[in-house]
Amino acid sequence: MHPKILLLAHDNKIGDSIILTGLLNAIVKVWPNAAIGILCGDTNLVLYKNHPNVKWLHVSPSRSILIRAYTSLIARFKKYDYLVYFGLDVNKSSFKKISSLINAKQRILFANPIIKNTSDIVLEGPWSNCHISNRHFTFLRWIGSKIKHYHYDIKLNKNTERIAKNELGKSELSKNIIINGRGSSKDKCLSDEWISQLIISLRKYYPKHQFLILSTSKKNELSLSDKYSKIDGNLKIVPYKDSIDSNLAVIKHVDAVITTDTYAVHAAVAWNIPVLALYSINAIRDNHHVIFGPKSERYIQIIPPKKGIEAISIKETVNAFKRLMKKKKIQECKYF
Repeated sequence: MHPKILLLAHDNKIGDSIILTGLLNAIVKVWPNAAIGILCGDTNLVLYKNHPNVKWLHVSPSRSILIRAYTSLIARFKKYDYLVYFGLDVNKSSFKKISSLINAKQRILFANPIIKNTSDIVLEGPWSNCHISNRHFTFLRWIGSKIKHYHYDIKLNKNTERIAKNELGKSELSKNIIINGRGSSKDKCLSDEWISQLIISLRKYYPKHQFLILSTSKKNELSLSDKYSKIDGNLKIVPYKDSIDSNLAVIKHVDAVITTDTYAVHAAVAWNIPVLALYSINAIRDNHHVIFGPKSERYIQIIPPKKGIEAISIKETVNAFKRLMKKKKIQECKYF
């Protein structure tokens, strides 16, 4: 077979895109002559541009429906056999427009559209109550894959990775711990004061570790450097870069991750790095900790009893991190 497969990652989300990388080698193992294309944004592009099994990249530099429509029309000329979409929002106008313009021979979906094409394949399952990667695993089984476990497969630019390793290598300290307190929304963000108190508390137990703080902009980097340099001499602000792959390269070479954002959770999982995930109470409402939580051997998730992620106490965070670092296998979700 020489199938042409288009994977949709047009929402530009880094976490979802990390999960999708697990498909690329697995598809080629079943269909060695498969030509894989990905429709993505300019941010999650970094997850695919270095992967040897991606033949075509259709990049939409904007969320504008007009820009996406143009990108979809370009993809149409490849005459794809399959369009695969792992989202459940198949009745949204944006998906319907993109799908129509691409005009693949068959759509592989995971929810039933109101208007279904005769050629559609819908792979049904309890998708709202299980990890999102189960959808990817189910697709692979549908094409005939015999894999037993689904693994993410991030390919980074070698130069970017070398720079990250050199930055970490400058430290004489034995271990590196990343703290990422910035999420995609306000309810996923920790204040500088809360993070400062966490670092002070953790330092009592990890005197030789270097703490790394991820910055979200150049301005944020300078601000963090000014604030945290006064708190801990063995703390480093990770320099801001426009592309997310620089942060991913740093995450790959650390010893543990504390984060409020699931992209860092999935990155840690990709390289089997212990991760402590701090979520807001909305995680329970959205089943977020189940659908988008870590899928590895060493993780702890904490969800507070009330609104505001800082309802998670410093003491509980420190105790959870100590448990995480002590055990070779721990899979824990703590909801107060």
